[in-house]
Amino acid sequence: MLKTIVLYLILGASLALQGCAGVAVAGVTAGTIAVDQKLPPDYIAGWIMDQDCSSFKLESTGKYCRTPEEIADEEAAAHPPAPVYYCYKTLGVVDCTAKPMAGEEARLMQ
Repeated sequence: MLKTIVLYLILGASLALQGCAGVAVAGVTAGTIAVDQKLPPDYIAGWIMDQDCSSFKLESTGKYCRTPEEIADEEAAAHPPAPVYYCYKTLGVVDCTAKPMAGEEARLMQ
């Protein structure tokens, strides 16, 4: 509960101060948006909650913060494992198939 209150206080203060700091804050904000789609308050929220927080993700997914497990699941879904091929020596060429050929283990290439 205390972490949540501190989080809201820090987020509110950082948003309020962005209007006062001028060009420096605008440059930092533009840099963080360009690099990893986060605003400066997102870094603070992520640090407090020990998660990956992003205002832009909130707009697109409806979730402000993601746990490391959720990030790993999303990355695994985005990059499926490469298909396995079984390649066999033949006369002059190599034949590859998606399934192993029964009885041809001696010609299987490593």
